[in-house]
Amino acid sequence: MKKLGKLEKIIGVFIIATIIGGGAAYFVGQKGAEAEEEKPLSAEEVAELSIDTDIITTNLASPGNYGIVQFNILLSDKNTKAEAEKRTAEVRAAVIATVAGFKKEELIGENGITMLEEQLAARLAEVFEKGTVERVLVTEFKMQ
Repeated sequence: MKKLGKLEKIIGVFIIATIIGGGAAYFVGQKGAEAEEEKPLSAEEVAELSIDTDIITTNLASPGNYGIVQFNILLSDKNTKAEAEKRTAEVRAAVIATVAGFKKEELIGENGITMLEEQLAARLAEVFEKGTVERVLVTEFKMQ
């Protein structure tokens, strides 16, 4: 019976080592996959997946003020870019509605621009059926 006890211990240690090794291999594999997914896009890839809006002038929420804006929108893939190019009226409407919702004071400074980019990205995400909006950048910005 003692030999069977030692054999059971050896098998138990082997099973535990296998489970730990398998878990470690899975964890390392997941980290490697995440690192590949987060690889920054090249300039060519960004150009292929981006669209620029027209320069748009719209009133702001504060009376007597208006903004002149243009955005660069990075999309998740070529299909989403093709959809965005077909939905220019909806993209333009989303830009106008988003910008018009801000008061002049809210758009002053870096925080205001960041907030504008984030809100426009969220609104555009509702427009597209395929893919996602990866980021929105303000490329032209004037307020009066």
